[in-house]
Amino acid sequence: MNYALNIPLIKILITKDWHLQRKTIAMYLVGGLFSLSFISGGEWQFFMGTTLLISALIGLGNHQITSSIINERKEYTLPFIMSLPVTPIDYLVAKLIASMSLFVLPWFVVCAATLVVFWITPIPDGFIPITVIIGIYLFLCYAVSWTVGMISESEAVSIFTMVFMNCLIGPVIFTFTRFSGISSHVSAASPVWNSESVGVVVGQLVVILLALATAFYWQARKKTFL
Repeated sequence: MNYALNIPLIKILITKDWHLQRKTIAMYLVGGLFSLSFISGGEWQFFMGTTLLISALIGLGNHQITSSIINERKEYTLPFIMSLPVTPIDYLVAKLIASMSLFVLPWFVVCAATLVVFWITPIPDGFIPITVIIGIYLFLCYAVSWTVGMISESEAVSIFTMVFMNCLIGPVIFTFTRFSGISSHVSAASPVWNSESVGVVVGQLVVILLALATAFYWQARKKTFL
């Protein structure tokens, strides 16, 4: 099978997604950074800030998937793209680069800023491992939802997946905080990375890579968009 990519057209498709979503993505980025101003203010401010922070990252991922995948079919943009000299693998590569960069860049900035806040405030640095785990889980939610959207090409299935993955955030946080190797070090003055915390991070990264690889394999098998 020929996997020669139409690089110029891929660049155009990536630029198109960035142009259409740049303002909305910036709003979620600002919202995520603004939520950090609450975290070190006290107990209830901490919980309010973390809730706003998680909500901003969830909204960032869900809005990006809805705009770039679901709406592209609802608004009949995809038929126009299909009329161009672009193959399914070209389309996937363009979507992968555009979508991941539109999500990963603000996600990384917000997560990095969160860790900085923990380092420079009285909040125990023992929160850092569980914070990293939760941040990567939000990335995992996005990767799985994006993969399902690309494969299913269904608005209903995509929305169900996003809602389902987001509903798991509470149980996932509850489960992670029950790991003795993680919960017993939350109040520590410095972050503690042990086999449990590192294992959870590695496991999540493996799931993310498998999800993206599944989307790539599925799309690479298609000779046409139909």
